[in-house]
Amino acid sequence: MASSIASTSLRRLPFKEAINLLRNGNDNLILSNDIKSITIKFIAKNSESGPRQFLKNHLPKISYINPKIEIKINRLPDPRSKSKDPKLIKINKEINWENGIMPKPEMEIGFVGAPSQTVPLSHLDGDKILAQLISVAGEERVRAVDGPNTL
Repeated sequence: MASSIASTSLRRLPFKEAINLLRNGNDNLILSNDIKSITIKFIAKNSESGPRQFLKNHLPKISYINPKIEIKINRLPDPRSKSKDPKLIKINKEINWENGIMPKPEMEIGFVGAPSQTVPLSHLDGDKILAQLISVAGEERVRAVDGPNTL
C-alpha cells in the first residue's frame, strides 16, 4: 500500500508504516544547519486551513528529519469564541486585533547569526506553505545565499 504523506495523516497509519514513511518518503525536507527555529502562529479555529494542513501533513516529517531545529506552534484562541473558561477569557483579552481584523497566520524562521525571517501564510494551503519554507530555509537555498565555503 503506497501512501503519500501529503494525503494521509500519519496518525491514521499503522505504526510501522508511519515510521517507514517518515524514513523513506519522497520529499527532500532537509533544512539548512543555519536554521535555529521555526515558529508558526495562527488562529486555532475558524481561520484558514493551510497552517493546520501543514501541521498535520508535513511538520511531522520535517521535525523527524531535522531534530536540531526547535519547532514552536502558537495556536491563538479565537477571540470571538464565547468560552466561559477564565484562562481563555484572559488570553482572549491579551490578543490584539488591529481595527477589528483577525491576526494573519505567519511562520517565523530563526537563523543562527542572522535576523529571523517572517513568511505570511495567508491564502496558502499546506503544500504551498512547505514550498515557501523550502525556498527560504532549504539547504541548497541557504548555501547559495551564503556562497561557497572557504577555509
